[in-house]
Amino acid sequence: MKPELLIVCCGNRYSSDDAVGLHVARRLKEGQIPEGIEVLEAGTPGLKLLDLWEGFDKVIVVDAVMSGAEPGTIHVFEGTSLPPRNFLPLCLHGFNVIDAITMAGVLGRLPRELRIVGVEILTEEAYCEGLSPRVAAAVEPACERVLAEAKKMIG
Repeated sequence: MKPELLIVCCGNRYSSDDAVGLHVARRLKEGQIPEGIEVLEAGTPGLKLLDLWEGFDKVIVVDAVMSGAEPGTIHVFEGTSLPPRNFLPLCLHGFNVIDAITMAGVLGRLPRELRIVGVEILTEEAYCEGLSPRVAAAVEPACERVLAEAKKMIG
């Protein structure tokens, strides 16, 4: 049976805090994921995001955010009220999650329900593995928030 909800966790493991989505994915997989939920480590998917969520009506995207808030702050955005494009880091070829969502809307390939859970990061320093302490401390609360949002979406 196909899962009802997909959690797509994004990030570049070699760009410091930008990897926070991948850390959330791994932590979620270590715990009890409710039935009907699939967790996917997507790396930096760019427009491939549209293919990853194909066939899912309910999707949560977990990614790094740089809005100027305190590192470790957890944001939740509804699919109908996306954050500004520059809040999310760019990925390969200059696309980010907001670009992919915008393109999906144009192409009619948006999931029926979409949320973004963003974790405010301190740095996306290239060629640096590991999270800064404040962002690392936000991984567990981010997991709790993701699961709370998932529960709202699948009832």
